[in-house]
Amino acid sequence: MNNLRQITPQFYEFIKDIAANNNREWFNERKKRFETDVFMPFKELTEQVISLMQQIDPEIQIDYKQAAFRFYRDTRFSKDKSPYKLWMGAAVSREGRKNTRYPEIYFQFGPGENFIAGGLYRPDKETLYRIREKIAKNPEEFEAILYDKDILKQFPDGFKGERNKRLPVKHWQELSKTYPFLLNKQFYTIMHYIPQEILEKADLPAFIVQHYKAMQKFNDWLLAI
Repeated sequence: MNNLRQITPQFYEFIKDIAANNNREWFNERKKRFETDVFMPFKELTEQVISLMQQIDPEIQIDYKQAAFRFYRDTRFSKDKSPYKLWMGAAVSREGRKNTRYPEIYFQFGPGENFIAGGLYRPDKETLYRIREKIAKNPEEFEAILYDKDILKQFPDGFKGERNKRLPVKHWQELSKTYPFLLNKQFYTIMHYIPQEILEKADLPAFIVQHYKAMQKFNDWLLAI
């Protein structure tokens, strides 16, 4: 898979054009261009990422539709009625884009939107409980993961995530005074501002999966809860 070029200048040119013409009439007249320059390259990219991820975790048994987010916006509850997004994104994990339990890799590309993220963005209630309980039993172990050199090499900003102000379990609340990451509702890392030139020239599937591999200590920890 050397020198693959799934993402091209034409990919970005189309999305820039739709930013200035975000309506169905314009899009429908250029749908073939969308499929050629945007949809098919991103689909091929995602399928190759899935294939590489399956070599790491054979329990990942998803397809493109389960991984990729729709280009069409859900405008039912939004003041912004623009029908199309200005990026393409996919989440690869055992549960694809609906993941709430397993380590994942997420990638999103568009003008000003080039980034890769790892970790667990949206844990469900039961998973979050188990994560916090495991942290509480050995907070030093988790703290070491937060500062793991391989993670910080690919994700210099470290772990992100919204936090609760208070926790439902008393000993968690006490412990969070010393280990505030117990308050996290999310546990993810993000690599922002990847230059477009890198995505056009790199072996992009391997480049993306490299970021997942960097998260290995967290991924193994999460899978063991």
